[in-house]
Amino acid sequence: MQKEKAGEVLKTINKNEKKTIKLFQKLKQNRKVKKEFQKKMKELEKKPNMLKQTSDILPFVQIHDDYILLKEGVMDIFQVQTKNIHALNDADLNYLLLNRAQFLRSYFRSFKEVILNFPTNTEVQRAYWLKKQRQAKTPARLKYIEQKLFEFEYLERKRYNREFFMFIYAADKEELEDRKHDCMQGMQSSFPLQKLPKNKKEQVLFLLNNQNTQL
Repeated sequence: MQKEKAGEVLKTINKNEKKTIKLFQKLKQNRKVKKEFQKKMKELEKKPNMLKQTSDILPFVQIHDDYILLKEGVMDIFQVQTKNIHALNDADLNYLLLNRAQFLRSYFRSFKEVILNFPTNTEVQRAYWLKKQRQAKTPARLKYIEQKLFEFEYLERKRYNREFFMFIYAADKEELEDRKHDCMQGMQSSFPLQKLPKNKKEQVLFLLNNQNTQL
């Protein structure tokens, strides 16, 4: 009997030991999981939330006088000389549209037409009246010139002109020159293309990518 009781006691002790071991193992595992979780959270906190830079998103790399270097290929921008189609008679309007349609059928390469609102530029007119202001000798004449300068300043601040542009794309500079020539020839009889200076191209790209900003 004593041996049986001793055996039962040993079994109970072994069971308790096993339970204790399992409990310690579980606690140890929970601590390990907790440490790993805390480690991952710290790593996430250390990683800066970097936003993509504008230069990473936009395709433009560098602007030159006769082309714009892209991340893939090149392009150039021309201004489209518009016409008042409402002032044309039916014959002239049909001729204009036929020439435009002929260009679209013949030129199948990549291009884009962009419409932007530019502030009215009265620099030439203001330069003229400033010169007259320096030459004026009577108060009445000075008052008239000041009124004209005020009007030009108001137009530049409040009035915008809608301007049309054509973007021409190519794989390299040589191919771009050929495509620019084809576009200028093809558009000559409908809406001729006008070359742009470098600063105007910069303004076009700026307005295109910052449409809520004024020049």
